Amino acid sequence: MKPEYQEYINSLNMTYEKAYGNCKKVCEKMNKQFPELILTRGHYYCAVWGERMHWWLQTTEGEIIDPTATQFPTKGHGVYDQWDETQKEPTGKCPNCGEYCYEGEQVHRECHNAFIRSLMQ
Repeated sequence: MKPEYQEYINSLNMTYEKAYGNCKKVCEKMNKQFPELILTRGHYYCAVWGERMHWWLQTTEGEIIDPTATQFPTKGHGVYDQWDETQKEPTGKCPNCGEYCYEGEQVHRECHNAFIRSLMQ
């Protein structure tokens, strides 16, 4: 990581409380300071917490610059998976099976039908 990026991140004095839930806002602010960085969204896979939606910055060479990594128990030593903007956007997770729902669904049709059938028995 370039020293100026690390110096900027250090100057934020980022704690868990300051970082948690503020990844996009903090990354946007850093991106204004360093416009050569690419604002990126996707998922971060933490060995302790599992998959989390997240925002970070990247260099044009693909190096991850994550000013809010302190919010994770693994402190940025997990896997960053960039969102493919051509994919459909999930709208939530099915409360029955836990898989993503799309296009305004709150529960998968199959899960809903199975639940209704169980009520009719």
